[in-house]
Amino acid sequence: MSKHRIAAETGATSETEQVKTTIFQYLKMHLWVSLVVLVLALLALAGGLKYLEEDAQREITKKSEDRSLLSSINPFLPPPTPTPTPQLSKDYIYAGSRLLAVEDTGASAVPPADLAVWRPSNGYWYVLGAPGSAETYYQWGTSGDQTALGDFDGDGKTDFSIYRGSTGYWWITKSSDNTYYAIAQGVNGDLAAPGDYDGDGKTDNALFRPSNGTWYIRKSSDASSYSAQFGLSTDKTAQGDFDGDGRTDPTVWRPSDKTYYTLRSSDGNWLSAQIGSATGDIPVPCDYDGDGTGDMAVLNGNNWIIRSSSTGATATTAWQNSGDIPVQNDYDGDGKCDIAGWRNSNGDWYIRKSAGSGALRQVHWGMSGDIPVPAYYRR
Repeated sequence: MSKHRIAAETGATSETEQVKTTIFQYLKMHLWVSLVVLVLALLALAGGLKYLEEDAQREITKKSEDRSLLSSINPFLPPPTPTPTPQLSKDYIYAGSRLLAVEDTGASAVPPADLAVWRPSNGYWYVLGAPGSAETYYQWGTSGDQTALGDFDGDGKTDFSIYRGSTGYWWITKSSDNTYYAIAQGVNGDLAAPGDYDGDGKTDNALFRPSNGTWYIRKSSDASSYSAQFGLSTDKTAQGDFDGDGRTDPTVWRPSDKTYYTLRSSDGNWLSAQIGSATGDIPVPCDYDGDGTGDMAVLNGNNWIIRSSSTGATATTAWQNSGDIPVQNDYDGDGKCDIAGWRNSNGDWYIRKSAGSGALRQVHWGMSGDIPVPAYYRR
């Protein structure tokens, strides 16, 4: 190696060392400046994070469309979740000549209920499909059975179901897969009173025993059973959700004093409300005002006497003939129960729609001797 190359390399190294020494000396002399800059940077970062956290608390209470542009990059604000589809809890309960249909407040209204009859002479169900529902014939049950409508499998459709008092068995065909099963519950003389007593979205097997004034309920949520003594032998079943908690309340209507008595599931207390005007009234509870809570009501001849749960006011509406079988339900899909009657002599339905200023809808479906069982079959 030449002396000139060695000298050049030695000179380059010396210059590098000098630069490093100069930088080190500068930083050493100005250390406090570096520390101040670092502290200020950390404080600025902490302040920014604190602002973002506080801003997230403010923005999280707002709707997605009302949030600021900063919310889209705020790490403390979770991304908005998709708006869930409102789930409808609609409870159809048929006992004797009484049908209850209660719909959760704020839920999306469903298509109109299906007109349907059950013919004891041959055990056939005849369903006249409403819009979106097919006309259906189905053989299930025999003379002497009680129809016991409900959504026992929780698929949003009414199942073909009967209670056979002679054997103490329920026989249910599930709409979800068209299979059937039987449940032993009850004795001869019991009245079927199905409803969603545990609030899980499925109908529970339930009975009222007039001989001892006791309700026997089998919960669908865990298959456990319980009983509650509530009522007299002369009472008529009128179960429904009268406290608006999403659960069916054991309820009776007492002809002797024209009074509803309901055992509230929300707090375990009972309440009463006098409604009606004469012996022979028929309880016709339903959600006539569309607030998601059952309204206490009776049919006196052709007068429908309805006590609104939302206002507490009582109103009387005359509709069709005395002797028509009450079949109140939501036939126009507006979330309100419609006053309606079925005439056994000619098989005609007379429906006073809650929408459209009470316009009459008259449909022929069924024959003398049938039992009307309108509900949400959707086959």
